[in-house]
Amino acid sequence: MAIINVTHDSFSDGGIFIDIDTAIKHACSCINDGAQILDLGAQSTRPGASDVGSEIEIKRLIPLIKEIKSINPEIPISVDTFHHSVAFAALNAGANWINDISGGRHDPEMFNVISDFGCPYVLTHSRGNSRNMDSLAKYENVVLDVKNELLNQIDLALSSKIKPYQIIIDPGLGFAKNVEQNLLILRNIEEFISMQYPILVGASRKRFIGSVLNESDPKNRIFGMAAIASKCVFSGVDFLRVHDIKQISQVIKMSKSIF
Repeated sequence: MAIINVTHDSFSDGGIFIDIDTAIKHACSCINDGAQILDLGAQSTRPGASDVGSEIEIKRLIPLIKEIKSINPEIPISVDTFHHSVAFAALNAGANWINDISGGRHDPEMFNVISDFGCPYVLTHSRGNSRNMDSLAKYENVVLDVKNELLNQIDLALSSKIKPYQIIIDPGLGFAKNVEQNLLILRNIEEFISMQYPILVGASRKRFIGSVLNESDPKNRIFGMAAIASKCVFSGVDFLRVHDIKQISQVIKMSKSIF
């Protein structure tokens, strides 16, 4: 899954693809490099980010979705949003998936939209919001607590008539988790695979990789992501959400050849 942020303030590529022509060019490059899904986001979810609001998200996303679909109608488009109105507009415009980093907590109407469209839904574990999530990284047992909180949101989704086959779970690396908690989740990723839903892992360029590698520049964290990708292939993770498509595609291919 390729990350395409049409934002001014995303942590590693804010402002680079805000122009639609640049975003289209990048999307085409990602597809050529091996991306199988494009994940479009118009709202930064980094710690401390401000909510730009659903109207701005829609204004940024809809022309991009339509243009990508006109160029390459076969590529699945995921939209990274926690607003039901954005999800509705995006799906109407031709998007295929919704990637909700709040797991339905931010906007309860999200589940109704997902149910009505019958689309794949990435349900991510997180706590709080971009402004306070770092203060909420307190767990008795991070693996079990995250699993139980995911299961609670899954139950709410199912009660809203979302079908089990629509749900993809993401343990939410970097969302209300410190460095060691992120590493514990990766070491124990099989615990999430045992939940019997497809698993998506989004670790690309994140702060915890920089902490382990002592690398302050997000763009220089690719080798850390490569190690995570190899671990995920070995463990049976279904989807990897990444910035560096060509390089991580090679890591995946080599890891599959070995494992």
